[in-house]
Amino acid sequence: MKKIIAAMLLTFLLTHCVQDTDTGYPERGMIPDKRMLHIGIVVKNIEISLDHWTKFLGLEKRPEVRMAEGHEANPTHYRGNPSNAKAKLAFMQLENMEVELIEPVGEEASHWKEFLDTKGEGVHHIAFRVKGMEENHYIENYNKNGLPMVQHGGWDGGEYGYMDGLSSLGVMVELLEMYDN
Repeated sequence: MKKIIAAMLLTFLLTHCVQDTDTGYPERGMIPDKRMLHIGIVVKNIEISLDHWTKFLGLEKRPEVRMAEGHEANPTHYRGNPSNAKAKLAFMQLENMEVELIEPVGEEASHWKEFLDTKGEGVHHIAFRVKGMEENHYIENYNKNGLPMVQHGGWDGGEYGYMDGLSSLGVMVELLEMYDN
């Protein structure tokens, strides 16, 4: 079952990619670590969705739901402006990656809310780990290659950036950096 989900995701990505090969991307690509960490799915009601996913995957234990909100040392910014965006999150570990469910909470502007309001429930992003998000010019390189950052924030142990790949890749790309303690 887990391999079927991975195959479905790969099929989605391959069929929604732009066929233009003159992208301007660096020869080695935009992602140095080619291992996908997770797919993020925006949902209206995380409790109902989590029940369905738990049964669908045959998980013995239902994952916990936790609240994600801005961090004072690394606050959330949405389209360049400060945001008090919040979301409920749940992660389901598969053999090869995780599935993340995201329910936007409240009316504060965020890409999660924008996605749900304009596209409905569905695959929001694919996530990759990076090291040195700012020092290694990831954000600058993504912007230069037509994948601008639309949301950025962090927590005690790291930070994330959503890069807008909807028009060129068919999906958002999440860059995740976990800080070394």
